[in-house]
Parts: sequence; C-alpha cells; structure tokens
Amino acid sequence: MSVNKLSVVQDKTKTSYPRWIVMQLLEECNLRCKMCYEWGLEGPYKSKKTLAHLDPDLIKKIIVECSPGKPYYDFFGGEPLMYPWLSDILAMINHYGSKADFPTNGTLLQQHAEMLVETAPNKIWMSLDGPEEINDKQRGKGVFKKVIKGIEKLYELRESKGKQFPKMGVSFIITPLNYMYVEEFFFKHIDLSMLDHISMEVQLYATEEQYDQYVEVLSDKFDVHEAPYAKGMVWRDTSSFSQIDIPELTRQLNNVKAYCLKNSIHVITYPKTIDEQNLSNYFSGQFHQMADKRNRCSLPWVYAEITARGDVSPCHAFYDLTFGNVNEESLLDIWSSDKYKDYRAYMKKNMLPICTACSRYYIY
Repeated sequence: MSVNKLSVVQDKTKTSYPRWIVMQLLEECNLRCKMCYEWGLEGPYKSKKTLAHLDPDLIKKIIVECSPGKPYYDFFGGEPLMYPWLSDILAMINHYGSKADFPTNGTLLQQHAEMLVETAPNKIWMSLDGPEEINDKQRGKGVFKKVIKGIEKLYELRESKGKQFPKMGVSFIITPLNYMYVEEFFFKHIDLSMLDHISMEVQLYATEEQYDQYVEVLSDKFDVHEAPYAKGMVWRDTSSFSQIDIPELTRQLNNVKAYCLKNSIHVITYPKTIDEQNLSNYFSGQFHQMADKRNRCSLPWVYAEITARGDVSPCHAFYDLTFGNVNEESLLDIWSSDKYKDYRAYMKKNMLPICTACSRYYIY
C-alpha cells in the first residue's frame, strides 16, 4: 500500500477516517522463527501469561464504522491463518468495497487455499528464507515443504478457477545464516512464475542505544514508562552481522531484482537502495548515514494499528505507545482524540529513535 496514494478522508459530516488499518488478529503463532521480534530469540511474546485475539464482532463493527472512508486493511499476527473467523472478516471487507493484504508463515496455506481463493484477499505474503535446509534452520523443521505445497495448491486453485486474486508473494528475511542463498533460493528452489511479487528484507533490528533513547522519549513526551515490545527489536548479537559478505549479498540481491523486474514480478527490498555502502551502513548500525534515511513519517495521518488486545497504536508492531482501546471506545473516537493529535504534532517535527527498526520506514 503506497502512502503517496493515501490522504485523510472526510465524509459530509466532516468525520475523519484512517485510510490504512492494520489488525493484529491474534498473538498466537505455530512457529518460533529465530529472528522474529514477537516469538523469536529476543521476542517478548514468550513471557505472556495469556494470548489474546480480536473479537470478530468487534472487527465487524470497525469495518462498518470505517466503511465510508474505504480503508485499506492489513492483517497481522501471530499467524493470521490461525484466526478462526478470517473468512468472515475477508468477506465483510469485500462487501464494503475495501481490500486486504496479510503475511503468513505459509504452513497452513494448503488447508485454507479454497477459502482464500473464494474470499480473494488482495495479496498474501508467504515467508521463506532460503533452500529447505537453511529455511528450516531459521523457521523450524518441515516448514519449507509445507509452504511450497501451500503455494502450489493456492496457485493451482486460483488459476483453475480463472481468478486474479489473491496475488501471491514470497518474503525473504536476510540474516547472517541465509544471506549467501538468495540467488539459489529464488532461481532453483521456487517457481517464480507462480509469484506476482517478492520482498527481500534485511533483518530488522534496533540497537541498545536506540532503545534507551526511545524509552526516554516515551517517558518525557507521552508519559509511557516501559517498552517491552520495542525491546524485542533489540538484537544483542549485532556482531553476527559482521560476517556478512556485503559485496556478495549486494550482487545477489541486484541479480534477483533485475530478473524479477524483467519478468514483470514486482520487487520490494528493505532497504530500497541496494548498494554496498548502504547495506554496510545498515548492518553496522549507521542508520543516519543510509541513503534511505528519512526525516519524517507520513503514517500518523493515515494509519492506525489495532493490537489483539484492542489497543490502538500509531506504529507497526511497536505497541508500547497506544492511544485507546477499541473494547472501550470506537476507533474513530480514538483516531480523533487529543492523544492522537498530540502525537501527530510531535511527529510533524520528529522521528522516534527506533523508527529505523520499522518495516514501514523502508517502504513508504
């Protein structure tokens, strides 16, 4: 979803609507991927005593409430395909003329393929991080084969029914374990003709210094005094990034990108600029020297994210800063609240110290 195509929408009653709504359907996930900032090595979700999910009736209420603004929806997890009411929610979004995307680890794709072709979300992103042996070291034994079978079934069903949607993509998270296998994976281990788009993404992380600065800003400016979600983004073993052969990674990324663009496969990369200096700056934590450095974020004026516990956050995955709960008040009331307005005023002149660890930072 391009922020450049978004603007704050108001109806005849002057009601303001978010144009992009992300819903964390549930916290539960069936995998424990090592680099995951929720359930991975540093992830905070492992310490949760209970796992939450969004009430489907509440989601339906939000869809109706926001329908005049025709927002774009993204789902998140946990694992979205574990959400029992996903088909109902997709059908309702379609009914009101909106579109939805979501990522999935792909292990449940095969059993939900029929539903996904019938409900036709706009895009589905499947996660794979290399050839079978490498992927499964990062994501778990047997994962690769399950995902490939799911992709094949979804593609076959979509084509046999003459449908255009869902568009299908694979996201590849680049880590010290798998960076040497980018070309091998895309050219030898997956049929690119089945894919409409790919994403090659550096492992997102924050430094301890960024985290400490973020906690200070939350406390001083927003009266928030702890940040467990952001803590999950802090990758303590940053020395492992030094083993990455930056010139070789750069070569492989650019080769795959060139091939895909030549064959009309849409490509996303984190960061956008794929050259040796930019990647070196990223993996050494020199974010301020990156070619993709940003001074402002446009999302506070168009974007809202709802956690599985109902909290409304202006940021993706950083749920430490929230402005209300949809179990207690409407999303539109929260969207127009003084807290949200104060945040927008702050973000008009600033970025948060941890913004470089956000996937939205590199796309929009």
